[in-house]
Amino acid sequence: MDTQKKLFVSLIVLLSIGMLDSLFLVYEHFSPTASKYCTFGEGFDCGIVNKSPYANLDGISYLLTIDFKLPIPLIDIAGLGVFFDLVTSNAFLGFLTLLFILLLLIARYEKKGFLWVKYEKTTAWIKGLLIFGVIYGFYLFLIQHFILKTYCLFCLFLDLILLIGLILAWRLKK
Repeated sequence: MDTQKKLFVSLIVLLSIGMLDSLFLVYEHFSPTASKYCTFGEGFDCGIVNKSPYANLDGISYLLTIDFKLPIPLIDIAGLGVFFDLVTSNAFLGFLTLLFILLLLIARYEKKGFLWVKYEKTTAWIKGLLIFGVIYGFYLFLIQHFILKTYCLFCLFLDLILLIGLILAWRLKK
């Protein structure tokens, strides 16, 4: 098997594991209590992380308004109901992003475009989305470290998957 095919297979496996991890995090986000697989003392508690206001996209607004006390209005889209909580949850958005990257990767392998992304741009899109994922994951890591003072192992595992995925994607030929 040539190097590019090995990269392709490795990325497919990695993205699939990341999607499963994201789906577990969605489950954790909506479950009434934290799973026993997710709590390892006060230093590692996915329940605290996944049920915090930072577990949704509007957590950025919470950080700026509540934590940094900036005079901007608080945005609480997730508070509008279960649907909005789902579509703004970091875990669900992470799942959709990984799925999109996987579909782009398959299209690239088949030498096709996908949706609005032309074949020639699939590699750039894959790398760009993974860069964004690593940066956003780092932001969420900082929230866990400095504000929540506890970590979600499954979130950290997803961050690692994104980082490894980016490293592998960087080795793809244009």
